[in-house]
Amino acid sequence: MSTRNVYLHEYIDIVGEGAMPYMEHTVERGAGDASGGTLELVGTWYTMGSTGRWPQVVNLWECVDGWEGWRRLMERTNLRRTRTPELEAWWRRALELRTSGFDRVLAGAPGCPSLAELRAREVHAPLFVHELSRCRAGAALDYLGAVRGQWQPVLADYGHTVVGLYEVLLTDREVLTIWATDPASHCELQQASVEGTDDRIAQWRARACDYLTDWREELMTPHPTTDLSAGDSL
Repeated sequence: MSTRNVYLHEYIDIVGEGAMPYMEHTVERGAGDASGGTLELVGTWYTMGSTGRWPQVVNLWECVDGWEGWRRLMERTNLRRTRTPELEAWWRRALELRTSGFDRVLAGAPGCPSLAELRAREVHAPLFVHELSRCRAGAALDYLGAVRGQWQPVLADYGHTVVGLYEVLLTDREVLTIWATDPASHCELQQASVEGTDDRIAQWRARACDYLTDWREELMTPHPTTDLSAGDSL
């Protein structure tokens, strides 16, 4: 039986023009000082305002040592937070740039690449598609299996590479996927979907309705120094 990686996903509400400073704060000190080595940063992105909520940052972390790492993180950031002054200092700076947020604990579904695998495959992109959707109770893994088997090959033909297929834990009604792509590939996919020039897209949307009660995608731009970013290449 293979081990499923554990992740922490964060929606962060940003103060004013603080998205880039918050992302820089995350990149520079987040994994090392704040988490005590229990988290490794997969990516930090800001939501493209024309496609979703703004100003907003999305962070995704992979737990080092899986559930053991998650246990240490819970103890460090909640049960022993008054004994970790470096964590308090990180949070004080973060609170100058954010107002609130919403976190989710995730488990990678079968076929979800780890951060190490993404690095080995040299996955880099200027644009990321982020889908957080609601599913029928208990249908998360079935949906993600269908994404892997049926939707992923279609997206690959349109220049989209899978970054993550995640079951949202502490609920039985949410799923999350992330894809790496570029503006031209994204527009080609959207045009084909709107104009109905690729039957596979319509077939997938119909198939997805077997699992989802609603779905929503937004576009994200990565901090240029993170592992998955293509840098300021455009």
